Amino acid sequence: MKRHLDDELKKIKEKLVKMGLIVEKAIEDAAQALFLRDSAKAQQVIKGDQEVNLYEIEIDEMGHEMIALYQPAAVDLRLITMILKITNDLERMGDQAVNIAEKALVINQEPPLKPYQDLPKMAEQVRRMVRESLSAFMERDADRAKKILEEDDIVDRFNDSIYDEIQKILEQRPEHIRTGVSLIMVSHNLERVADLATNIAEDVIYLKRGVDVRHHIRERREEKV
Repeated sequence: MKRHLDDELKKIKEKLVKMGLIVEKAIEDAAQALFLRDSAKAQQVIKGDQEVNLYEIEIDEMGHEMIALYQPAAVDLRLITMILKITNDLERMGDQAVNIAEKALVINQEPPLKPYQDLPKMAEQVRRMVRESLSAFMERDADRAKKILEEDDIVDRFNDSIYDEIQKILEQRPEHIRTGVSLIMVSHNLERVADLATNIAEDVIYLKRGVDVRHHIRERREEKV
């Protein structure tokens, strides 16, 4: 029975990784649709969200069937529960990628507001956090996960900086309010993805070390991790 459970755990983790790669690609493509003014790519991201949703349903069904069939013990039950939670986080990341793609469709119709500087750096930072959070989970690497918690602060600073910069531009050029607000929303979407990647990292730390760092300020994280 345990061998069959281990086989099923391997399958569900592999499916989770595939879902994660699709979501990471969606985030990257949505950002590129904006930076390259590629509306066709934005449309592809929006259409591709259905695949992410299907993965969420499949993994959710697999997880609940495993719980019902194998009645896993504490450690395996915790792992399955965490996989289901991560799947939900990934689906929400996919939604944020769609939001960015939709904003790209709006922004691409307008004259450029400014050269992109911090926003591409922020997008790359967020994409990397998504990949690292999944790698940390697969490897059960709490140290790697802890670095993601620290990197979330970098994304927050990018978000604040972009907001302040665009606000100043709009004070001088209010006719670009549509583009400016859309760019602020893109920054917020990216910041939200980083938060979801941080959720996964926090779960990894809990899975590996039994330390719950959710909702803790950075100092508490450093003390306990």
